[in-house]
Amino acid sequence: MKILGRHSKSRLCVCLIFLITCVIYIEFVSYYFNSLNWYSLSCKDKHKCTKILLVADPQIIGNYEEPIHFLTPITIFDSDRYLKKTYLHAYDFVKPDVVIFLGDLMDEAHKASNEEFHQYVRRLFNIFLGHENPSIIRHIWLPGDNDIGGEDTMITKEKIKRFNHAFSQPSLITMKNITFFKINRLTSDIPVYKNKREFYDTNEIFVGLSHMPMMFKPSTFVEKVFDKMMPHVLFTAHEHKSMIISTNALLKQDFHIVPLTPENNQIFEYSLAMTDMYEIMIPTCSYRMGTDKIGYGYAVIEDNDLHFTVLWSPSRFHQLVFYVILIILIFFSSSAYVCYTCICNILRKRRNPARF
Repeated sequence: MKILGRHSKSRLCVCLIFLITCVIYIEFVSYYFNSLNWYSLSCKDKHKCTKILLVADPQIIGNYEEPIHFLTPITIFDSDRYLKKTYLHAYDFVKPDVVIFLGDLMDEAHKASNEEFHQYVRRLFNIFLGHENPSIIRHIWLPGDNDIGGEDTMITKEKIKRFNHAFSQPSLITMKNITFFKINRLTSDIPVYKNKREFYDTNEIFVGLSHMPMMFKPSTFVEKVFDKMMPHVLFTAHEHKSMIISTNALLKQDFHIVPLTPENNQIFEYSLAMTDMYEIMIPTCSYRMGTDKIGYGYAVIEDNDLHFTVLWSPSRFHQLVFYVILIILIFFSSSAYVCYTCICNILRKRRNPARF
């Protein structure tokens, strides 16, 4: 019996070591190995170079709409932790000058009370700003339909006002030779810009920021934006996938689309203010959006040169599936071992009844 006990303890120790090793690898080491697949973008002159980290559709989970409602605290904890972890790795890799949040920051903000809205904002800041010095890094915030309405609910002045109060900043933001301007396709708003400029002027690069796609979904409003603001490049979101769309800046007729996936990831290089304008759609950074192709956009603009790549994140769904399989294996192996031990004990008692 003592030998059996020693064997049981040994097996238990091996199982525990295996479990701990799996958890450490999945929750920590795998993120480091994943970052080894990322492409680094270099600058020739750091004084002329602007590094941009792009965050799209984090849609932090709300309090009410989870399919299995009683698991909401667990899903919120896991989703927030995943976002914080992947963002931290991307942030440390890029070391950005500016971080741009392209809307749909919160999943249920458009339906939330004022108190709930501010709770969501505090969670959002804890995830993305908890480790930064906000006085050094610029942040640009855009609203999405999940933040102020526009698809499932109506847009109201109150929703717009509370979002602008929480994320107060102008619609035109200038850094070095770049002017970032916000486009709100949900409310058909663009900033007022009265200075005269030419599209081919490389002294000032105009970067349009929109939650909703522009070239991907043409309209009269899109034409108005192009005519008035003449962006050299647009960063957009909403579709939860990544692609680069280009068209001739004057004709705006034929659109060339390049889908971006982890399988075809590379560094894309463009000269801005030459002949074409570009729209770069950023994938969602949340694993809750029904896709495993998730990540962050990374762009560098120096003079009129644009370099772009996607920092793809590891699939949390694959990690969770592995955990489920591991739990099932442990359950069945433990059950089989218990049954085997019971059968052995019964047979031993039958063979040697006097000893028991």
